[in-house]
Amino acid sequence: MANIIDYVSNTTASFGEEPLNRVDSLVFSWLAYTRIPEEIPAACTAEGDSLATICGQENLLGLVAPVYDPRSTEALLRAVAASPRFKDVRACRSVDTWSREGEVQFSATTFELPEGAGVYVAFRGTDDSLVGWKENFNMAFTVVPAQKAATEYVEDIAAAYPNAPLWIGGHSKGGNLAMYAMHTIKESTRSKVLKCFDHDAPGFLEHASAAEGWVDETDEDRIDKTVPEESIIGLLFDSNTHDITVVKSTQPGILQHAPFTWVVEGTDFATASAVTYDAYRTNKRLNAWLKTMNAEEREKFIEVLYKLANATGEVTLSGISSTLKDGSLDLALRRLDGLPEADRLFFMEAVDDLVATLLLGPAPTKPETPTEKAEAAKDKVDDITAHFEDRLSKLDKYGF
Repeated sequence: MANIIDYVSNTTASFGEEPLNRVDSLVFSWLAYTRIPEEIPAACTAEGDSLATICGQENLLGLVAPVYDPRSTEALLRAVAASPRFKDVRACRSVDTWSREGEVQFSATTFELPEGAGVYVAFRGTDDSLVGWKENFNMAFTVVPAQKAATEYVEDIAAAYPNAPLWIGGHSKGGNLAMYAMHTIKESTRSKVLKCFDHDAPGFLEHASAAEGWVDETDEDRIDKTVPEESIIGLLFDSNTHDITVVKSTQPGILQHAPFTWVVEGTDFATASAVTYDAYRTNKRLNAWLKTMNAEEREKFIEVLYKLANATGEVTLSGISSTLKDGSLDLALRRLDGLPEADRLFFMEAVDDLVATLLLGPAPTKPETPTEKAEAAKDKVDDITAHFEDRLSKLDKYGF
């Protein structure tokens, strides 16, 4: 089955001949994860440098070393450097901000398409640092610095290219940043955006829609959200599983979050009719658990979790994962035992509730008011619909 590497290798049409599509968007979104080395400073300037130059270096270790699946990423970069469609695209105005004290991880790159075909703004998703993941979790209770930076970045790019077609997007957290920008940029800027691409990105909780300058986007034709069949991250904070494109993947479960597993057919993704029922149910239960806590309680839970992660002595998520067997988990648990009793009990009860909710579903409640009864009825209908769509998708998958 073809993936984005095959797409880049086999597509010869220029962006003038075939306008930018959602597969192109995922390619640019993943390129935004790579790190621009010091020997290619032009990518951080307004002039920029071609992808043939950036991706065509003999040694690509500096670009791909920090990225998930560096081997596939290197293959993608090689394909981009040789591609008639991508090689003359210029990467420019790249920014990269990281701060432990400010709990911010933000990076964006502008891709200038050749022959005036337009400009694509790509936001990087979460990197491997604990700071990056902490900022992700902070989205559960507040608007984070990266979201505000995304809005400012789009405003700056729109001003720099006043007459160019403009697209914005990203994968995972990068897609969330693109969507946040779409909701908070000035109307004059929003009108210039042809499409906002959200590739398996989490949605928003109530505090985001209450943010300064937030405008509900009514032109849904300009929003293009894609998630894999067993999406977990892309359904977080988002109860709407209907206005999305579901993409087939070659891997199961959380592994589907990786773009190299998404199946491409021609110039588009191979699609399924719906997310799986398990994905729908997990999303519903996670969101139900989040609603059991207010913003202050979510913040408290995340702060305790971050303290435990820091107690391991590691600075990256992969570092924690690889050293759990070597005693880092013991260090975290000792830190948990050393917390104030109220904090420790709160955290343990929240974890117990999370596990119980994921395994058994939210605690049953009896609807009393007309609104509660209407919500309960809607939930039941949604559940039946998700079950039905899952069965239809499986029948279609096996050719029935």
